[in-house]
Amino acid sequence: MRISLIVAMSKNRGIGLKGRLPWPHLPNDWANFFKITEGCRMIMGRKSYDTPDRLSSKVGNFVITRQADFSMDEGFFRVGSLIEALDLCKGNEEIFVIGGEEIFRQVLPIADCIHLTIVHGVFEADTFFPEFDETDFQLKSRQEFPADSLHEYAYDFLVYERKR
Repeated sequence: MRISLIVAMSKNRGIGLKGRLPWPHLPNDWANFFKITEGCRMIMGRKSYDTPDRLSSKVGNFVITRQADFSMDEGFFRVGSLIEALDLCKGNEEIFVIGGEEIFRQVLPIADCIHLTIVHGVFEADTFFPEFDETDFQLKSRQEFPADSLHEYAYDFLVYERKR
């Protein structure tokens, strides 16, 4: 099973502010997210589940929370830990971890791939993407996009693969 992260962060590593993205909507980033994750299960933390910008997969979503009585919408399943979620995903070719900060911190040491959008701006944030040792990864691709009429900020799509 391939463990992939998919995340958008600002230049100051911000990924969220009060449960929302800290920057204005970037349509191409959302389209890229859905294209890359299509047909794959997703793992997220409870705070990511609770956000108004919640993302999900049609094939299954695991929400990590220690709250045993936490109720969720159809298509979402409660798990008590990242390990439990990964065990339930055995047999899947690829799974995506979509946040938040603490879940990213837990999964980074075992991640095979990171799909990273860098939004070229510095934004107020209360959650951040953890630092990671880029020497453990090889940058496989980078696409740069300027700001335009639909995207207030320039942004890049990067794909890192873990060196083996």
